[in-house]
Amino acid sequence: MKRGNGQGSAIKTGKTWRAVIQHYENGKRYQKTKRGFKTKRAALEWCAVNSSWAATDAAISFADVYWEWSAAHFPTLSKKRVTMYTHVYDVSKSLHAMRMKDIGVRHFQAVINQQKNTNAVRKVFRQVYSMMSDYAIRAGYITTNYAKMCEIPPENKPMKRAFTTDEIKKIEDLYESTKDFAAGAALIMIYTGMRYGEISKVKPDNIHLDEGYLVGGIKTDAGKRGEILLIEHVRPMVADILLPENRIGKISAERFRYYFNKMQDSIGIDRHTIHECRHTTATVLASLGVHPSVITDIMRHSSYSQTMDYTHTTREDKLSSLNKMVVTIW
Repeated sequence: MKRGNGQGSAIKTGKTWRAVIQHYENGKRYQKTKRGFKTKRAALEWCAVNSSWAATDAAISFADVYWEWSAAHFPTLSKKRVTMYTHVYDVSKSLHAMRMKDIGVRHFQAVINQQKNTNAVRKVFRQVYSMMSDYAIRAGYITTNYAKMCEIPPENKPMKRAFTTDEIKKIEDLYESTKDFAAGAALIMIYTGMRYGEISKVKPDNIHLDEGYLVGGIKTDAGKRGEILLIEHVRPMVADILLPENRIGKISAERFRYYFNKMQDSIGIDRHTIHECRHTTATVLASLGVHPSVITDIMRHSSYSQTMDYTHTTREDKLSSLNKMVVTIW
């Protein structure tokens, strides 16, 4: 990245860096230099603070700090990260004209909270503000890094939805009539509680159809130790899709998701995530009155409290339960 006139430059001299600033006054060239910097970034930061365009008074603004900091920092970054940090600055218009010493937690936090993206994006905003604040402290503009005190607001994750009975029947009909690959995979996950990470990696040698189980769990110790049970209904699907080779494991996760969504669209149901197949297992078992400890074992969870996160009751389920109270009482 080319630096502007008067902004200075860093030159490698042996194992250290030398900072050089040049400017012209009355037709004469003047040069200011300082040696012994351990890194290029340190040399460029010195240039940013000492160059003729650097603001040094107490009225220095957020924008002033950004341009000084970026002049020293951006040459050490990738093009992608420079674009990302530039976006943070562009979005932070409410801070541009404010004096850096007047900006506190609430000002940084307000901009962070306004971001509708994921928490990963919000963390980038906090990171940029924090790096700018650290630079401003070194330059003597402020004394406290308030950006570090900002919090990342909780992410609004969409509620998981279990497949309904009618939706499962439609998937069943599709598989019976066409042997649709994604439909069969969805049914295996629904009737076993398998995760995508398990069904895509299970080895054919670990599948025991005659005995009615397979091994190959992941994540928790309970998941790895527990057997994944195969009822009679699902065994033909397992034989079709996972034997003699794992057809799911031969494609990428992105490709499988494409087939999974296409399958749902073809039968006219609202799209579910792949992991909601596993949520369906726990939800259906709970609706059938299966004992909690049995559901926990089938799901291969380490505790029933974990299983509770996978069970979802409908309004009709709740009304039915309340009506049973009336019948019991009277």
